[in-house]
Amino acid sequence: MKKSFLTILTFAICLANLVLTIILTINVVPQSKNANELITKVCEAIELDIASSDADESSIPVDQIEFYELIPSDSTITVNLAKGSDGGAHYAVLAVTLSENTASSAYETYGANMDAYSSKMKSIVTSTVSSFTLDELQGDQLKVQTAIKDKLNSMFGASNFIVAVDFPTATYQ
Repeated sequence: MKKSFLTILTFAICLANLVLTIILTINVVPQSKNANELITKVCEAIELDIASSDADESSIPVDQIEFYELIPSDSTITVNLAKGSDGGAHYAVLAVTLSENTASSAYETYGANMDAYSSKMKSIVTSTVSSFTLDELQGDQLKVQTAIKDKLNSMFGASNFIVAVDFPTATYQ
């Protein structure tokens, strides 16, 4: 009788352990999913790139990068910015330099004749910069540069031709 009672008691404890494990799992899994979503949002907010597949300037050897002054420092461009929370008119005076990947297949097609596309590229720069407010431009200039880079790459039909857009001189008012 003692062995039978101990067996039943052991079975009851195992069953209670199983029930508590199931309850614990049901409570922990959604919270860990929420924690993962929070971590992803924080990474996006501070612009950490998780498993990025895009080529950027830092992943390309310097001997494969050629610089093209779309808007040289001595002849800057003035762009009206979008109205911000203050409602006032603001301007950006910029020089723009593009970093081209010479190993890209698009470089063979377009690289030698970039001057032919300069007016369209200037138009893209102007329209992209003008869609941002002064606060956005001063707070996150990299976001503006990335938006310009993405639009230029889509214009050339390549994802790795323009690897960076730089503003050697930038004045905001």
